[in-house]
Amino acid sequence: MSARDNSINYEIKCAYQEIVISRTDTKGNIIYCNSTFARINGFKGALAINQSETITRHPDMPEIIFDIIWKTILKGLPIQAILKNKTKDNKYYWSMTEWKPQKDSNNSVISYIITGKQAPTQIINIIEPLYIILKEIEEKHGKDSALIYLHSYLDEQNMTYSQYLHYLTKNRRFKCLCEFIRHKILKEGN
Repeated sequence: MSARDNSINYEIKCAYQEIVISRTDTKGNIIYCNSTFARINGFKGALAINQSETITRHPDMPEIIFDIIWKTILKGLPIQAILKNKTKDNKYYWSMTEWKPQKDSNNSVISYIITGKQAPTQIINIIEPLYIILKEIEEKHGKDSALIYLHSYLDEQNMTYSQYLHYLTKNRRFKCLCEFIRHKILKEGN
C-alpha cells in the first residue's frame, strides 16, 4: 500500500511546538506514550501500549532507513531521521524524530525514548523524492541495493548521513551525530 496509490493520502500537520514521545522496550514494543502521541496517532487511552513501534510506520518509508536506525540504537547510540508516519486511521504526518537509548546502572540498554516534532515543508520536499527512489530500489532490487544507492547519494552531496541530516535540519534544534554513523555502523556487515 502506498500514498501514491491513494490508499493513505490525507496528511495531517502537527503544531510545531507539539512533541510526540514514546518509549519502547529493547524489542521495539511501546511501553509508554505521551498524550500527544496517542492523540495524533489516533489511540484512545493506553491502546498503543504493548504494540510494536511499527504501528506508525508508513508503507512509503524505505525499510533501509529503519535498518540504519536499529543498527545504530542497538549499539547504544542515539540517532535522528526524517520519517513519514501513519496514524491508526490511515492519515500520515512527517516528523523529525530522534531515538535515544536509555541505559541502566550497568550501561546496558533497557529501552529507547523516541521524540518527534513536525518536519518543515522544505525538509519534506527534499527528503521525500529520495525516499521514493529508495523504496523503488528496495522493491525491485532489495535493501542492499538501496543502501548502496544511499551511500552514492550521500557521496554526491559530499556529506555523511549525519552531515546530510544537519544540512536538512539546520537552525531547527535538531542535532545530528558524528560522522562514524555512516562509516562505522552502516558499513558493518548487513
